Amino acid sequence: MTNKNKNSTVVEHKNKSQKVEAFLNNKVLPVLKVVSGNKYLRALMEGFYVTLPIIVFSSIIGIIMWVPPAIKGDMSWYPLVMRQLLNRLYVLTMGLVSLWFVMGISTSLAEKLNAELPAGRKMNIMMVAFAAGSSIFLMSVTGSFALTSDGLATENFANILIGNLGSQGMMTSIIVGLTLPWLFYIPVKYNWTIRLPKAVPQGVSQSFADIVPYGLSVLVYWGFGYIFIGTLGVSFTDSLYQLFAPIFSGLDSYGFLAGVSLLTAMTWFIGVHGPSVTRPFLTPFMYSNLANNQALFAQGEHPHWALTYEFSYDFSATLGGTGATFVIPFIFIVFAKSKQLKAVGIASYIPVWFQVNEPALFGAPMILNPVYLLPFWILPVINVLLYKMFIDVFGMNAAIADVPWSIPAVVGLLIGSAFDPLTILLWIIMVTIDFFFYLPFVLIHDKMVMADEVKTAEEKGIPQPLHYAIGTRVWYGIGKTMAPNKEKRLNYATLGAEITADLKIEKEEKAVFKKEEKARMAQEKLDKKSKVKPETQEVQLKEKDDKIHVLVVCYGAGSSAMMAASAQKAFKAKGMDNFVIDSAAYGAHLTKMSSANIVILSPQVKMYVEDFEKAIQPNTKIVITNGKKYVDATNNPEIAFDIIMDAAKEIIKK
Repeated sequence: MTNKNKNSTVVEHKNKSQKVEAFLNNKVLPVLKVVSGNKYLRALMEGFYVTLPIIVFSSIIGIIMWVPPAIKGDMSWYPLVMRQLLNRLYVLTMGLVSLWFVMGISTSLAEKLNAELPAGRKMNIMMVAFAAGSSIFLMSVTGSFALTSDGLATENFANILIGNLGSQGMMTSIIVGLTLPWLFYIPVKYNWTIRLPKAVPQGVSQSFADIVPYGLSVLVYWGFGYIFIGTLGVSFTDSLYQLFAPIFSGLDSYGFLAGVSLLTAMTWFIGVHGPSVTRPFLTPFMYSNLANNQALFAQGEHPHWALTYEFSYDFSATLGGTGATFVIPFIFIVFAKSKQLKAVGIASYIPVWFQVNEPALFGAPMILNPVYLLPFWILPVINVLLYKMFIDVFGMNAAIADVPWSIPAVVGLLIGSAFDPLTILLWIIMVTIDFFFYLPFVLIHDKMVMADEVKTAEEKGIPQPLHYAIGTRVWYGIGKTMAPNKEKRLNYATLGAEITADLKIEKEEKAVFKKEEKARMAQEKLDKKSKVKPETQEVQLKEKDDKIHVLVVCYGAGSSAMMAASAQKAFKAKGMDNFVIDSAAYGAHLTKMSSANIVILSPQVKMYVEDFEKAIQPNTKIVITNGKKYVDATNNPEIAFDIIMDAAKEIIKK
């Protein structure tokens, strides 16, 4: 193919890509933004994140309690006292997951509703949590609560409480968590309160102010709960669980798992955080399945419920991050010829092991890039179906423990499955399929990027980049010693020598160009120093005196922590210790917002900018980053420094 034909093909492909991107941005993205930005769904997600440490801790206790006897195949050697002590710890943590969950949901939603209330009239978030805890007890506990003549209770309700406040009560948690804050909101908004004289201390008057909203919410759920006990003889939680029980098996099917994986990938592909759309609806079922697996494993049976949190999502369907991108950095480094994709591969290789794939998604880019649409959507489906098949056909353990999403998938699969060796085989098969599926699409994208790099080099007058993949050079090196005949070995050796010579020339040309550029930039710097504006001097002085707090926010706290670390490195090198730089996951950022002077939003959370604007303090600067610049800032301290300083100058002027 001639260069002219190649260029026309690239232009044609770009035009098609732009049309697809315009359709997704104009028609699909607005709808998904409404869904993912819904405050009720976000409250569910944030409620889950709050409970995650409890679930992970109790899962570790469960592993210690169940795995050693299972490995040996005999329970008698494991001390009964040890099992009883561990079981008490497990039951009173994981066994009360619905209680923790309802408190997390209700406080998250209450914080969002508080943003709509006037400054002097806000809900007491702690009292919202107490009311939610009281209400789920009232909705979940059955019994007569009869008293003897001397006022003592005739029944012990401990077992009932534990049973209904575990995973079985998750649906009740969602209902109470999403409705109770409104019962609190109404009396606070309309100032229905017990008024005390102004001389009464604020702490005392606040206690009386909370009586009406707390009492109203608790009375509503007390009455509603008693309706079920009086008419059906069972609690609301029992009734709801029985109603949804038949659905659980359907949600654990091949079709449903494939559908959820596909929907998650489709939404992420156009820039909307996929789990924020799909996970809130599935949380109660995932927790219930995990509890069922734990019970089965403890009884010596096969834990077969596939739909659980990290197993069916982070460690299989989205191996390495949404889109099953674990193999992408390796392909970029070894097989891509373009400088851009090689650089992205190097930058994203370590993060992707820990399920952080933003450097690849936004650096390549893969998001909104039609070249990657097919593998990005299809591979998560293939992976999750393989995972389900290993459980059903080969008898692999499903998850009995919820392990953090941010550990390498092969480790997470092994620990979470009670060290089932089949998980290692599953991981190897998934990685192999993902690699060969992605490879041709990466090569197509690589050609497009190469054409752009050559064009840019010509326009800027810099040495034209040479495009040699590491894989090609390795192949030639193997060929010159391993080829079957002398003629082929000589051919491979010649090709390898040509590449080596070309790279040497390129290196020399670049060295000359860099030397000239360095001299030019040094002269520009001297020119600027001789013309320092008074305004700039004032900024520099204030930078030395004032503390400036910077908060970087992404969805899962992975890439935001990388950018914060990158920025800290730059400020430390420049001796500017007056900048305090922190990071947070979306949902956990509110506690850090009050002290932030600058809030930097990653591309994943920029759609929630209106929420940030409501929550920030006066004169706080919000910075919205685009994909490439954000990814560059996570790896290049100077870029992170420039982003923050641009915003800091505006704040200092105020």
